[in-house]
Amino acid sequence: MKRTIIVILTVAIFFGVIRFASFRASLYGDIQPAGTLVEIPKNITGKEIAIILREKGIIKNTRWFLRVLRKEHVDGKLRAGIYEFRGRPYLYDVIEKLKKGDIAYLKLVFPEGITCHEIGIILEQEGICSSDEFDEFAKNEGLEGYLFPDTYNFPLKVSKEAVAKKMIERFWQVFQQINPDASKLKKHQLNKIVIVASIVEKEAEINSERPTIAGIFYNRLNRGMPLQSCSTIKYVIGNKKNLTMSDLKTKTPYNTYIHRGLPPGAICNPGKESLKAAVYPAKTPYLFFVSKGDGTHYFSKTYSEHLSAKNFYLSSNVESETEKQD
Repeated sequence: MKRTIIVILTVAIFFGVIRFASFRASLYGDIQPAGTLVEIPKNITGKEIAIILREKGIIKNTRWFLRVLRKEHVDGKLRAGIYEFRGRPYLYDVIEKLKKGDIAYLKLVFPEGITCHEIGIILEQEGICSSDEFDEFAKNEGLEGYLFPDTYNFPLKVSKEAVAKKMIERFWQVFQQINPDASKLKKHQLNKIVIVASIVEKEAEINSERPTIAGIFYNRLNRGMPLQSCSTIKYVIGNKKNLTMSDLKTKTPYNTYIHRGLPPGAICNPGKESLKAAVYPAKTPYLFFVSKGDGTHYFSKTYSEHLSAKNFYLSSNVESETEKQD
């Protein structure tokens, strides 16, 4: 009888340990190496979050994770961001971290063609600095054109100076890939490339046309013709859809309709393809281009040909074109 009781107790303890281990494994993930980063995207469900955490080894069991979410009434309240998990994370601690938004890194996305002013607006939204602060900082440091547009992960408490430094470093990394002799360029040569690239960025919509558009701008510069880019005016007056004749007479050094040569600075922060086009422009006979309205352009050698194209594609619209000044 005693032996039977001992056997029963032994079996019960064994299965109890197994069950406890299974339960504990559902609450704890695998032991993680220091600094395991997990990105939780915006606008996803608790189930999708659970799958991400399980795939990263942060949790063992998605069912337990979802059960706790429902129990704590936090399903749909977990915050997006890049999180860091160390050691063996406890399930409730994982959920609490996501609930509080205790992120390790701040993900900032800067699209191609973004201006320093627009970067400042993003930084203000993230609580890094005010847009006015960044505007002044960027102007004083001459940053327009040199803050490479890309996706960055910054420490949560980052300064505007640190943001700019990382974006400038990325600019040089990409620019030296494009032009191995970049370090040999004089300041005015570099500025010319960056300014042309910034205008190309705003005028071109498809990559295959960027070298041709860059070639047209260089052709006009070499012939002493005004660039007549609507984008340079929009940099000052705002991104209007259609410019009026009054807009084209705006008194600003950035008005390339009334001032020959390049504007005094870049009008945005160009991406890799526009920089490449400015470094290696197409050798083209064209001097004019007009938008077809579908993202592509019609290129012309003569003003009369350009006028015909303009009448065909735009009628009275003066948007997105380069033409001879009357």
